[in-house]
Amino acid sequence: MARLSKPAMNNVVIVAMLLMIALFNLDSFLPHSNTPVSQTLLPNDAYVLKIEHDNNALERSGQQWRQVSTATELPMPTVQYANWQRGILLPVVDPSEDLTAITPFIVVVWMAGSVEGLVYAFYPIEGATIVRHNNQWYTLENVALIQLLPWISRNA
Repeated sequence: MARLSKPAMNNVVIVAMLLMIALFNLDSFLPHSNTPVSQTLLPNDAYVLKIEHDNNALERSGQQWRQVSTATELPMPTVQYANWQRGILLPVVDPSEDLTAITPFIVVVWMAGSVEGLVYAFYPIEGATIVRHNNQWYTLENVALIQLLPWISRNA
């Protein structure tokens, strides 16, 4: 067996350490795709304080929910919030509809511990609802827009 000098052994250790660092960071060298993935409408671990749309709101009051709206005959606030929790956003590469003619419903969801709210733009089209969130396009699934914003049928 060949004997290595002390400086040569140091070089072997340095090269071995560099290879270990590269091996552990291999995933950071791989390209990441920018395609959105399906997600729930509200983050799973979020503590939602308020959901606002125009002059209407669904807000937390202690352990309960209450609606602030000029509309009457609204569903129970807990049912409305449960619909927000059930909603799923499925990614759409590029919406086929021309959405420039449609005025979106802008909704802001305020969460505890967050300075900025989550902003959603809902575009109701025939048979579906297109959602723009974080500069990505999605289709709303599992719930209808009227279940999330029950006051829109009375204001629209």
